Formats: sequence, structure tokens, C-alpha cells
Amino acid sequence: MAWVAGVPRVAGQLLAILAIFAYVGAVGWQPSVARAGVVGTLACLAWLASRPRDRWYFLILGAIVLLAWNPYTLLDPGFQLSFAAVAAIFVLVPILERSLAVAPMPRRLMSIVAVASGCGFATAPILWLQFGAIPIWSVAANAMAEPVVAPLLGLGLLTALLARPLPDAAVGIGWVNGHLADYLAWCAQTVGSAPFARIESGRWALVATLLSAAPFAWLVLGTPERRLRGLVAVAALSIVFAGIWVLARPGQEPLGPKPEGLRVTVLDVGQGDAILVQSPSASVLVDQGEPESHVARKLRPLGVDELDLLVFSHPQRDHLGGAVEVIERVPVGRLVDPGLDVESSDYENALVAAGDRGVEIVLARPGVTFSAGALKLRVLWPADTGGPADDPNDRSVVMLVSYGNVDVLLTGDAESDVLGRLSVTDIDVLKVSHHGSEDDALPAFLRRVDPEVAVISVGRNNPFGHPKASTIEALESVGASVFRTDRDGDVTVESRDGRTVRVYTENRTAAD
Repeated sequence: MAWVAGVPRVAGQLLAILAIFAYVGAVGWQPSVARAGVVGTLACLAWLASRPRDRWYFLILGAIVLLAWNPYTLLDPGFQLSFAAVAAIFVLVPILERSLAVAPMPRRLMSIVAVASGCGFATAPILWLQFGAIPIWSVAANAMAEPVVAPLLGLGLLTALLARPLPDAAVGIGWVNGHLADYLAWCAQTVGSAPFARIESGRWALVATLLSAAPFAWLVLGTPERRLRGLVAVAALSIVFAGIWVLARPGQEPLGPKPEGLRVTVLDVGQGDAILVQSPSASVLVDQGEPESHVARKLRPLGVDELDLLVFSHPQRDHLGGAVEVIERVPVGRLVDPGLDVESSDYENALVAAGDRGVEIVLARPGVTFSAGALKLRVLWPADTGGPADDPNDRSVVMLVSYGNVDVLLTGDAESDVLGRLSVTDIDVLKVSHHGSEDDALPAFLRRVDPEVAVISVGRNNPFGHPKASTIEALESVGASVFRTDRDGDVTVESRDGRTVRVYTENRTAAD
């Protein structure tokens, strides 16, 4: 644009740097965006300083800038995936492109396949370590989606530029762009729902790695002698692994013991919520944490092979992100849903998964109750669905769990401005709202309900500073014993007689 306008190149490069800063600021300081911003800025500075450009130098300096800003970025999946993918583009993709040059396919498609294959191979170990799953059809997904990615960005920027001076034109361009975005989402949904779309078993992940290593060895190792050695090595590893697999033949993880009375386990799922309520005759899971917490895998060791009730407190990722995995892995009887008017792909996917399996959906409204033997659950809130602009925390499902004379209040993310309206007093156990965030009206609410035990579900070193010191002080001021998942791990509250409670933390210490 500077060249078209006749602006001198020095001024044009400086304007480009300002545009990069503005773009990064608008999109957000995610590792992949920040890396691209640093590299783009360095490219401009290299021209201004008349210095040669070196892509490895740019990449490494980009990493240094991010880590200097926040060393914990090194543990961020976005940082790891972004830099691994770019390194793969530098190293693996040129080799793959040369090897695929003889294949009967258009050059454009060959480049897409090379990039998708190289990046997929480089990022697969990170995906497995971070998310416990490896996508299988990523090359096909990238080939399908690639043609619309550049137009999506270009038309999006053009829409933003025309929004003020030519709003009608911006609407028209945005309408076209919306269809491109729909197609991109369709690609992800179609490929993601294909058979064997991802591998979650460690054994199958290793099998897939060995199988994919064979064509990689053929393409990357240039001479016939090297290729033969590579294929022999892959075959030998495959035979060894197959023998270990056949000899070990691990079965399904054994089912843990059922409770003798009430057992409420606040699972350590990081900065999220997942609470398992059990009795000898029922199992209820309230919230399912983020997808990365893999709550579904924690249920069987706790004695759960099916769920009578699955509860969504409200449609936010840290509360129901893991719902699809739970629904797919564990039979569910009924689903309690607040029915909020909120746009959330995690929410929509969970409802689709429940519908596909014929799970009965019950609307969570005050007065709705569920009973199983001595266990009783009663919905206290929300009173309505609210609107798209309303805070979903204010309509989070609040449930009272009763077992004999023991009452447990599960609050989701509803804070005291909501809880203060409810007719509940004298509870034994409180699941503290919203990960222990600051709540000015909390002391008054605590004086009314007077809990003996308070459990905070909160992530270690979370960026929000939860739980807040004022919340801890308010809980301790009413004499509540405070437990937190970031320090105690899973927190289990048990009552065998329906009168007294005992608390166990993950290290199996107990307190009456």
C-alpha cells in the first residue's frame, strides 16, 4: 500500500511495523501470533538496517522474545506447536516437496500435502503429550481447508476497513466471508467426525508412528541403501512392539470401589470444575472440566461405569469442555441442561453428542429434583434462560445435594448476588463459586449458610490470582475448613451415616 501511494520505502517499512503491532494487539498475544509478529518486524528491520535475512535467526529470536516476556510460555501448547511447525517447514517440507515432485499431482496440491505432512509429523508428539490424542486425517483436512484461508483473512481485513466509510459494501463482503468461514468449519467437522479421526490409545499412537515412519524414511533418506536401512529399522521396531503388545495384552482399567454412603469428589481439573457425586445406587457428574483434563478417564478408577445424571452448570469451556469425551466413553442416563442462550461450540457439540446417543435432556429449573435411595438432588437455580448478552455465570446451575442430614451446595460459577436470593441455610459442604474469585457479598452469604467444609476447584498458578485472599479470609472467618484442588489434588467428602462428613485429599489424609 505504501508503494502504491508513493510513500518512500523507509517510511513504508516503519508503517508496516506499526501495522504488525496493531494486528498483534487486535488478535491477542497468543504465542503463534506473537511469533509471526516478531518475525515480520525483524524482516522490516533487516531491510532498514541493510542486514541479510536469516529465517532461523528470526525464529530463534522470536522464541527468545516470547520467553523473556514470560518464561512459562515454554509450557504453552500454542508456543510448542507453533515453533515445531515452523521448524518442520524449514527442515522437513523442502525434503518432502523434492520427494513428491515425481508424484502425479498438481504442484499446488503437492505443496499443501508436503506442509501438512511435515507439520503433522513434527507436532504429533506435542499433541499427544498435551492433549492425549493425535489427529489422523489432518493432511486431508488441511488440503480441503487451505484454499479459503487466505481469502478469509483478506476479506476480513477489507470488511473492517470498509465498515465505517461503506457499511453496505462491508456487509456484502462479510456475507461472502461468512460462507467461507462456514466451509472452513464444515471441513473441521467433517474430517473430525470421520471414522478413526483421532487416536487416544497410547498403543495405537505408537503403531501409527511406526507406520508413518516407513514412508517418511523412504522420502527423507535419499539413497537406496539408506532407505533400506531405515525401513529395516522401522520393521524391527514394529516386530518388537507387536511382541510386547501381544505378551502384555492389557485389559480395561479395573473398576474402582463403589461408595458405602455419600461420596462427593471435587476432581483436580486445573482452572475448571468437575464434581462427581456418588451413592450406592447412583452416580452424578456435575461439570466436566476442560477437554485437556480428560475427566472421562478419571471416572472408572472411582467406581463409575455409567452415569445416571450428567449436569452442565453453564456453557463455558472450563466447565463442559470435556463433556463430549464423557458422553462418548461412558453411558449417560439423563442430561441436566440450563438451556442458556449462549453461543459455544463446546456446548453445541456436547448437545449433539448427547442427542446422537439418545440421552434424555432435562431443563434445569428451580424445583426439579432427582432421587436415588437416600441421595436427593434439587435444582435451585437458574430461573430462566436469560439473553445472549447476559453473563452465563449469573445463570449457572446451583444444586443442593442431600444425603440424610448432610447437605452439599454445588454453586458452579454463580456468586453471592445470585446465591443470596436462594432459600438455603445451614449446609455442611460448600463448593466455592467461580474458583474462589473476589465476591463482596460472600461474607453475608457464608454467615447464613455456615458451611463446615469449603472446597475450591482452582488451577495451579492460574493467571487470575484465584482464589482471592478475601475469599479465603471470609471462609475461615465462619470456621470452615478450606480445601483447594491446586494444593490438595482431588478432594473427597464422604458421609457413610448421613450425619457426619469426612474429607480426604488426594494424598489420603483425612479430617473429620
